[in-house]
Amino acid sequence: MGDHEAPDAADSDAEAGDRGNLVIRNKVAQRLATKAALDTPGVEKHAAGLSKFTGRDFPRTRVYIAGDRVRAHIDIAVEWPNSLPRVGDAVRRNVAAALSDYAGLQVDGVDVSIPRVVSPSEEDTGRKIQ
Repeated sequence: MGDHEAPDAADSDAEAGDRGNLVIRNKVAQRLATKAALDTPGVEKHAAGLSKFTGRDFPRTRVYIAGDRVRAHIDIAVEWPNSLPRVGDAVRRNVAAALSDYAGLQVDGVDVSIPRVVSPSEEDTGRKIQ
């Protein structure tokens, strides 16, 4: 067969952990968590005032990875009149599932903070606020 011989059957049956390493960078985990939060009903992407220029919009996500463990902190904006506890719990579940399912990390916790409640935009409701 020359230089390109087929791999041994034993090599292809090796456990995934025995074949190499997987490194999940903080930025990847941060993007997964942010996407999971934005996919949660009631969570709004929001920037106001100087935040529009400084890039400090919502959601804001910070992740801390040690080995295969992760802890996430996420600040979100919730659209009025959603239940804040209900949306917060849903974000916590969605972010934990995304980090576990897509990144293979063991989630030690997801802390959710809701520093902003936003009104529906005028374009969405067709109403004008006076």
